[in-house]
Amino acid sequence: MKTFSPIAAAILLAVSGSAFAANNTANLTQVGVGNNATADQTGPTTNDNTINQVQLGFFNNAYAEQDGETSSLINQTQVGVANNAFSLQTGGLLNSATILQAGAVNNATTVQLASGLSSASITQVGFANSALVLQAVSLLSSASITQAGLGNTATAVQALSLLNSSNINQQGIANNADSFQAGILQTSDMTQVGIANDADTRQIGLFNDADILQVGFANEADVSQLGAANSGTTAQFGFLNDSYIGQVGIGLTATTTQIGGANNVLVGQIGLGDTATSLQVGFGNNGLILQ
Repeated sequence: MKTFSPIAAAILLAVSGSAFAANNTANLTQVGVGNNATADQTGPTTNDNTINQVQLGFFNNAYAEQDGETSSLINQTQVGVANNAFSLQTGGLLNSATILQAGAVNNATTVQLASGLSSASITQVGFANSALVLQAVSLLSSASITQAGLGNTATAVQALSLLNSSNINQQGIANNADSFQAGILQTSDMTQVGIANDADTRQIGLFNDADILQVGFANEADVSQLGAANSGTTAQFGFLNDSYIGQVGIGLTATTTQIGGANNVLVGQIGLGDTATSLQVGFGNNGLILQ
């Protein structure tokens, strides 16, 4: 009895799985040695989507899947060696995901679940950088991660998100940044230049704004916000500085600036309309503000 070859079996599986998929487009370009790419648009109710994949180099790996998705776009471009890109869009519409990797052993992941009109973007230039963007039940939101250097890591998560924006920019070595947003019309911006800096923003609520700038070595910054119309801003220039801003309430404002080394400040605000400002210049200063 004649049996299907592996290729014929794969074609049969694809045809059967795509019985309710229509008008999708997949474009693949590979130049180099040992590159691997997969574009999967076979799920039911997967319609009018596009996947573009370009690989130039050696042993790069790219995977893109659209499942139950409508009118969405995935772009993956890899130039270099042994980079890895993964993108998933499922249960949503009119979303876009873009991964651009130039270098070696970079890892990028975008996941968009039950989202609409949202965008996820990762750009990596260098070696062994890692980035994740996760959007779940996200509408009209955007998340962007840009990494240039060596061994930087970043995560941007938007859940139950409407009109939120998250931007992470890293230049240097072994920097880490994490952003979490749940709510409406919130913004998070983090920029790191240097080595081994760590930054975190957490936002739950409405109209909150968090900004972190780090230039130097091994600085630590955290902005956490629960409520509405709060603003938290941190700028650090130097090394081993530590700043924490925690806000629970409405209309709270906190600004911390550290220039030097081994400075420490904590700002805790609970209430309505309070304002706190901290400036530390020098070494080994410690500050505490509670409102």
